[in-house]
Amino acid sequence: MSEARDSMERELEVVKLELDQDGSPVSIEPRGWFVCFVPGLVKQWWHPFVHQRHKHVFAMRPAGPGQWTLFEPWWHRLLTATITSEQARKFLIWGARGDVLHVREAVPGRGSQVRGWMTCATLASYLLGRKYWVWTPHGLYKLLLREPGVCRVDVSALLRLDEAQLADASLVIAACEECAPGAPKRRPGAPKPFCINCGRDLVPGWERPGAQQQGTAYGAGGRS
Repeated sequence: MSEARDSMERELEVVKLELDQDGSPVSIEPRGWFVCFVPGLVKQWWHPFVHQRHKHVFAMRPAGPGQWTLFEPWWHRLLTATITSEQARKFLIWGARGDVLHVREAVPGRGSQVRGWMTCATLASYLLGRKYWVWTPHGLYKLLLREPGVCRVDVSALLRLDEAQLADASLVIAACEECAPGAPKRRPGAPKPFCINCGRDLVPGWERPGAQQQGTAYGAGGRS
């Protein structure tokens, strides 16, 4: 048994792995995350020193039919898990109490391992591949909003979707013609233009034909 295992280990050692331009054995396309900036559920001693609505940050995204990937930086550990749509809905309800951004991760990323204090904000920033030196959720929120490819999301609209639509919501926002990275229809001038497709910074009362079918409610009514 030991000889067979040793033989297999030797064979695996000589198997050549083809690496992509980033030095990875597999190429992974960057995807979007729902980054949720939320108030606390349980009162903590440090809550008076941070933003009223942005005391914690976590991230999640659809991971297939009926499943979501959760990135939850707890106080004592970093939780990554695959959860059901019903469980994801509970986290989205929490997200609706604060603000949610749709952010496209950077691959391979521009983050640094020299970050000091490991807060939920620094870990979320590292997940997204950002190089931000920020320690509070609200600080990360403000920095992400400066990026032209970031969209605010109306979570109450997401919660009205059925399970299949909920899984597709991330793709709709990521494909927005104004918010997608390198989008040809990106408006010149202001670094944070109004988005007529996903509804970021939507002016109250503004409507366009077919908005309900297109799903612009995902970004409508976002709050700063």
